[in-house]
Amino acid sequence: MLAIAFLAACGEATGPNKEAVATFAVEVSGEEFRVQVTSEEQAEAFRARMASGVEGVVSGSLISGSGGINTPWKWHLDAATVHVSDMAIELCDGRPSMVDADLAYWLNNVGQFCPWGAKVVREE
Repeated sequence: MLAIAFLAACGEATGPNKEAVATFAVEVSGEEFRVQVTSEEQAEAFRARMASGVEGVVSGSLISGSGGINTPWKWHLDAATVHVSDMAIELCDGRPSMVDADLAYWLNNVGQFCPWGAKVVREE
């Protein structure tokens, strides 16, 4: 029972967001992570970015645990906050492995992930 409580607290026991309308794979410096979106407006922005082939920023608030979609990483982005943009502050730029390597710092100090060279590579 303790193990189940621990996994739930880490976000691993939960599955994908039931309110998500789409899931996208994003590539940054040879590493991939996945995001879900909860609105058609978000999904259309991701589809447009994918169709253009342009690299840019994918940003969202960090949550501990894979969220059932971002394996093998120990984190995921809050689907309601995920968006694409052209610019972001340098503090939240990085690679998925950098977030994993110092997860407590990213969760407690940075709070979001916004890699600058992100490329939306597919809808899943």
